[in-house]
Amino acid sequence: MNTKRILAAILASLMLLPALTACTPDTPDSPDTSDTSVQDTTASGGDTSDTAAPADTTTAETEPRETERHEIKDDLPKDLNFGGRTFTAYVGRIAANDQFVLGSEEFEGDVVNDAVYERNINVQEQLKFTLKADGYEMKWNTIGPAVSTLILAGDSTYDIFMGQQYGMTALVGQRMFVNAYELKHINFEQPWWMNDYMDALSLGNKYRFLLISDFNTQAISNIRANIFNKTLYEKIYGNPDELYRLTLDGKFTLDYMSQLMKGAYADLNGDGVTDIDDQLGLITDGLYASVDSFVYAADIPFTSRDKEGFVQLTMINDRAITLAEKLCAFFQQQAVLTRSSGRQKEIFAKGTSLFLGNGMLVQASELRDMEDDFGILPHPKLDETQKEYRSLVHDQALLTGVSIASVNLDMVGAVLEALSAESYRRVTPAYYETALKMKYSRDSISSQMIDLIKNTMTTEFIFAYNSSMNNLGQIYRTMITNNLPNYVSNVEARIGAAETNLADLIKVFKGE
Repeated sequence: MNTKRILAAILASLMLLPALTACTPDTPDSPDTSDTSVQDTTASGGDTSDTAAPADTTTAETEPRETERHEIKDDLPKDLNFGGRTFTAYVGRIAANDQFVLGSEEFEGDVVNDAVYERNINVQEQLKFTLKADGYEMKWNTIGPAVSTLILAGDSTYDIFMGQQYGMTALVGQRMFVNAYELKHINFEQPWWMNDYMDALSLGNKYRFLLISDFNTQAISNIRANIFNKTLYEKIYGNPDELYRLTLDGKFTLDYMSQLMKGAYADLNGDGVTDIDDQLGLITDGLYASVDSFVYAADIPFTSRDKEGFVQLTMINDRAITLAEKLCAFFQQQAVLTRSSGRQKEIFAKGTSLFLGNGMLVQASELRDMEDDFGILPHPKLDETQKEYRSLVHDQALLTGVSIASVNLDMVGAVLEALSAESYRRVTPAYYETALKMKYSRDSISSQMIDLIKNTMTTEFIFAYNSSMNNLGQIYRTMITNNLPNYVSNVEARIGAAETNLADLIKVFKGE
């Protein structure tokens, strides 16, 4: 993906907003106070009303029109007919899974639900089959055992399993899922397949056991986002549009955000202790998932791949060491409250914290009633040498695996292709364009930031397979929580077992 082109397009549209300032502050403690009014752009020297150039009467070449999302069709054979057979999905329920996958059995007037309902009806009519989705209350640590129990028992009830990433990756080494490259009718060149994400999840170029497409719309809501209080920012630093501009210029770094947080802190009750009664730089509840967002936003090369696409660990490098030192200082500073008894969103909504930790795009809807204005940013770069922002997808994102016990493998690929294509045309625009960007975001620039975040969505092999990698994918969590920035010694204590597990996993795939 060309992030520079994306940023350029966003910046061009941003320049049309009259309230934007001419420059960003040099430091958070000394915001720009220059005049931000729009300058007169007419030429000096008098009235120009009678000297306008005549209109060009030549016929301009017509550029080809860009194909609209709803016009992109799948390439499934028109005569595919599965004779009313039943395709059954097993869906581990969390948060909005029902909304995005199961839907309801009728129109309800909700833009997302009705799009899901129409998708399910249209695809069943297209391929002449019956879609059934069973939802079960599943947590991240129970979806794996539940799925393996069913498959090992030879239960062919379910054609696909949809569960949280953390639990689904643990099943890959057990070979519970069909290699999607062997399925008929799936075309990974179509835009509804998230190939970069699936490549990160893959172990070897010839294997793709976990799928994610527009059918997994819930994953979009699980992209990590950096939510800030615009009203509080304006009180402390001035026009918050300056922060948007700085971000678009690629200069929103970990150090810069840390300075913003430091400058926002005020010990309002005068007790010398950071608590919920103070004005905070950042509030969260525990340093676990909050840390992950910053780690993988830094674009550290924790792994590499050989010519066959098999993963190799490259955990120890200069940028990883620097990140550990910076994150310890970042989260251990006085401006950060890390224990809020689960009240972090409540306290942030009250307007007493500049940033909200552990943020995701879904929280744009959860903060709809917040009185202060809030804005949305990506998580910061490690430094300005980093080429792109990176936006981690939470490990509870919904992934799809095709059951090796399915008796409908001849139709599974076609059904997944059709569901993904219709989701691309119908469900994703309903959620992303209508609900998330228009209904939930507070300003037009925030909606453009959402584009930037979505277009830089990412994961990393060691993060997704953390349970198989001796917790290397979440090693920063423990280090930062305990303020132990000695990255090398922490990695060396775990990497031996991780490399053994990785080697065993590769042997399984190579059939050794």
